[in-house]
Amino acid sequence: MAVPATTGQLRERVEDMVVGDYIVWKYDNAINEYIFGGSTSGYTEIAVTGHPLANMPSKYFWYAIKVGKGLLIADRVVSHTVTWDWLNANRFVEGSPRTISGISGVVRCLSGGVTYADADGNRTFENKNTGCFPVDNEWDKYIINFPVALIQKEMQLNDVWNYDQGVQTWTSDTSANGIYTSSSGTKSAQVNSTYRSIRGGDSLFSGAWGGFGIYPSNASSIDCGFRPVFEYKEV
Repeated sequence: MAVPATTGQLRERVEDMVVGDYIVWKYDNAINEYIFGGSTSGYTEIAVTGHPLANMPSKYFWYAIKVGKGLLIADRVVSHTVTWDWLNANRFVEGSPRTISGISGVVRCLSGGVTYADADGNRTFENKNTGCFPVDNEWDKYIINFPVALIQKEMQLNDVWNYDQGVQTWTSDTSANGIYTSSSGTKSAQVNSTYRSIRGGDSLFSGAWGGFGIYPSNASSIDCGFRPVFEYKEV
């Protein structure tokens, strides 16, 4: 199994988790419910490159990592060939209310920024390899800046988050007007308001800082998918 390479512990209850811990996150199509913890017998592990949305197993699982108070993030893209529009229509962009194993919260997308950021954290339309604007976006804050001390010795950030696997993650953000599409660093066509920000990808796309791209909201591809977040109120 592709267990996250954190120094945290595998937990059975969300209530016992601290930052760096991880937990099995399951979905059962028969009962249309998410489940935390418990046996994975009879469940299919989702590959770190995700699984086609239209052909998901009847029962499947991945892992969620605690990154902050009341916030768990999937360690991989779970479903690809899913459009941003579909996620939005099903309330997964801003938050689908769910009670999972007795914990009430929402399942949603990460925020990922609307354009590039320069070294001072200011907005720019040029790739400076210094992250995205606004700089407090969740992709940069929790994934790219995941504490090095919480990564197992001789392992890397990608061994925790699987963001460098050739599959980008849909974010909740609409890319800023002025961003250009690019496949080789060359500006081509200016985008419009139907484009959404995507993060991660592969070593060519993402680099050390986690990458940034844009994609039409109605596009479906094996190269882009949904990385679930669970946000809940932690006492």
